[in-house]
Amino acid sequence: MFTKNRKDGTYVRELPHFTRLLPYLMPTRTESCIYFEQLFDVTRALEYIRAANKGRAEGEPKLSLFQIVLCAAARTIALRPKLNRFVSGLRYYQRDEIIFNFVAKKELSDAGEEINVTLSFSPYETLGTLRSKVSAHVSRVKKGDATEADDLNAFLARLPRFAVRAVFSLVTFLDYHNALPLSFTRSLPFYSSIFFTNVGSVGIDAPFHHNFEIGTCGLFVALGKIRRERSVDAEGRPRQRDVVKVTFTYDDRIADGIYCGRAIDLLRSFVEDPSSLEAPPELSPEQVAGLGKAARAGAESGMPARVGSEPEKPTRVPVEADRA
Repeated sequence: MFTKNRKDGTYVRELPHFTRLLPYLMPTRTESCIYFEQLFDVTRALEYIRAANKGRAEGEPKLSLFQIVLCAAARTIALRPKLNRFVSGLRYYQRDEIIFNFVAKKELSDAGEEINVTLSFSPYETLGTLRSKVSAHVSRVKKGDATEADDLNAFLARLPRFAVRAVFSLVTFLDYHNALPLSFTRSLPFYSSIFFTNVGSVGIDAPFHHNFEIGTCGLFVALGKIRRERSVDAEGRPRQRDVVKVTFTYDDRIADGIYCGRAIDLLRSFVEDPSSLEAPPELSPEQVAGLGKAARAGAESGMPARVGSEPEKPTRVPVEADRA
């Protein structure tokens, strides 16, 4: 307690002077937010999903676009590890795990209960390993297995208002001074690398979502519904493509705009060409060092790592509609 050490992150010592002062200039995530919107061309991804599900073995879970996005995000963080940083107590930390949170409904109805799903992923995750992991966990939760977050929420909801306010004030104080136990941060969705919302699954388009002040999550990603778009190519010929609007709410203190812009380009390239996620990534020694404990945890889990290098600027992967 009252040190620079945290149980869920490693203190970042080497930072530009101005970057280290940003939490003092913008103390909250609300005032640090940058909102960004992109259209992902998922024409090729949908063809890939249809082929994968048609050829899957009996009992093997189906592949979905959302799973591709999750795998693409894990791969992007592996290649751009600064995205997995966070600000807490006016200091910068590298998160020790790649953790995603998203909300799932037990049934697609107005009365359907919402459940928080929090999962950690290896930097060497592939579509095959991620599909099995996500499907198995979501299936257990939908069948009624309570999560730690559900149990904690149920306990807090029974308390009187003054007690709930006191609990959150205490959590904020302890978190600021790096005194929260690891079991507590793991039980809440606000201590994740990315918070996802897949509103396209209920037929609506992606909103710009807020970040939360509590916790350490500095990146919120919303996925909208798939829609058919008609346009013309560079030669004036008509074409059709399937697109999804993706919105990002990003804590600007974490990394500079060029770094994050290239990360979004990389994420889009993986989503638009899912075949690139079939094998583990090639990580340079610098990327492995940047991931810190997350990279070591992935290696210890038995995922086959490959060492290589990332191109300085990822290129957008063309889809068939672009060539029409």
